[in-house]
Amino acid sequence: MPIDAATPLDIPNPSEATDRTEVIVCESCRSPAPEDGDGWTGAMFAALLDGVIAATPDLAGVRVSTMRCLMSCRRPCAVHIRSPDRMGYVLGDLPPERSAVLALVDYLASYRRTSDGVVPYKRWPEGVKGKFVARIPPVPSSA
Repeated sequence: MPIDAATPLDIPNPSEATDRTEVIVCESCRSPAPEDGDGWTGAMFAALLDGVIAATPDLAGVRVSTMRCLMSCRRPCAVHIRSPDRMGYVLGDLPPERSAVLALVDYLASYRRTSDGVVPYKRWPEGVKGKFVARIPPVPSSA
């Protein structure tokens, strides 16, 4: 069937999708302290992520929050991406560095354009490949 203006696409209205997408960052994740200073924490990653998302118009309404522990201690820093009626994901091994934050932001832009939360592998930024810890089935919004 050809696609025309009346055919619904699998891409929700971005303004509707963004206000329902949340990234939960494990605030207690931390790296071992290097010899020359303090280690980093998940709270640092959350602050960097929140700043980049706030400056990215396409992600307006995406909420960044923190949780005391996401129980992915062997793969700090961990984040959980979720949205009603969409697949959720936990990613780990994310240092509080601009490159990791930008890769996650690129992934979020693709995630919010889906109706089911499944981003095709070919659209994954290099910085998130190999970082997925778990895929979490969606909770239906009618539940």
